[in-house]
Amino acid sequence: MDLELRHLRTICLLADTGSVTKAAAALSTSQPALTTQLQRIEREVGGALFHRGRSGVRPTELGDFVLVRARAVLLSMDDLLHDITARGASPTTLRVGGVGPLAIELSARLPEIFPNVPVHVRTEYSPKLVTDLVRAGRLDLGTTIDYVDRDLSTDGPLSWAMLAVEPLHVALWADHPLADKPSVALSDLADCPWALTPPDGTGWPECFYLACQRAGFTPQVPYRLYERSEIRDLIARRRAIAPCQSDFDTGGEVVIRRLEGEPIQLRHLLVWRRDSAVNGSSDDLARLAREVLGRVPHPTGPRTSFTAPRNEHPLGSIEG
Repeated sequence: MDLELRHLRTICLLADTGSVTKAAAALSTSQPALTTQLQRIEREVGGALFHRGRSGVRPTELGDFVLVRARAVLLSMDDLLHDITARGASPTTLRVGGVGPLAIELSARLPEIFPNVPVHVRTEYSPKLVTDLVRAGRLDLGTTIDYVDRDLSTDGPLSWAMLAVEPLHVALWADHPLADKPSVALSDLADCPWALTPPDGTGWPECFYLACQRAGFTPQVPYRLYERSEIRDLIARRRAIAPCQSDFDTGGEVVIRRLEGEPIQLRHLLVWRRDSAVNGSSDDLARLAREVLGRVPHPTGPRTSFTAPRNEHPLGSIEG
C-alpha cells in the first residue's frame, strides 16, 4: 500500500480528535474499518503511530515525526488547490504595495478595474522587499523601481510592466561652479565628494558606480545616508553632491541639474505573479499605472522627464 493524501488526513484527524471513535464518525466510517486502515498505514511506515488506551489515542515518537511532515504536505496541497482555483478568478481583496506615492495613488483608481473589491495598501523603503512580497504571494500587485541595465526576464514566477524610464539628475549647492549650467557632464564631477542612499537591492548604488566608471573615474563617497533631508543639508553646507530624482527637495539652497547623456536611468515598474488573480487584467493595470504615474504629485510639481517604455517588450510587459 502506498501512502495517499487521504491516509495523511486520517492520521491528522486521529491526532486532533484523540479518539478512534470520534475520527470514525467524522470520516463516516466504522470504528473497525478505521482501525484496520490505521494498521495498514502503520505497516507502511514501519511502526506504531499511536499509543492506544482507555482515554483514547496519542501519538508515539514516530507518530509525532510523521504528523509534522503530514501536516506540511497537506498544507502545501491545500495551497496548491487554492492557487489552482484562484487562477483567472476575480480577487476578493487586492493587496497593493510599493515605494513612493504611486502605490497609494494607484490604489484609489483600482475600483475602475476591480469594482467593489477592497484594497489594502502598504509602502516600503526597499524596492527589493516589495518584489519579494509579491513573489511570496503576500502582495497581489507591487509598484517598484530598478535600473535600466538589469535583466527582468529571468525572475521566476513574476511578470513586469515597465511604466516609465526616468533619468537621474545631480543635486549641487546653489553657488557650485557648475550650478549655472543647465546640464553637467558626470566626468566634470570626478573630484567632488558624493552622498549616496543605502543599497536598495535592485541595482543601487551599483549603477552609479558603473556610470562613474564609464565616465572615467572612481567617485569619492564619504557619506551614506538614509534620509534625503540629511543629504540635502550636506549639499547646502557644500560638503557633498548627490545623484537624485527630479522631485528632490531643494529647499532653496540646492539646485538640480541634468546629467549629460542620462548615464543613470531609473525604471518605474509594476510587478505581479503570473498565477495571481490580477494577471488577466495586467494590460489594464499597466495602462492605469502609467496614467497615474504621470499625475502623481511631487514637491517640485509634475514630473516632465519620463519617457515611454522601451519597444523591445510589447506593451512594456516582461514575463519572468
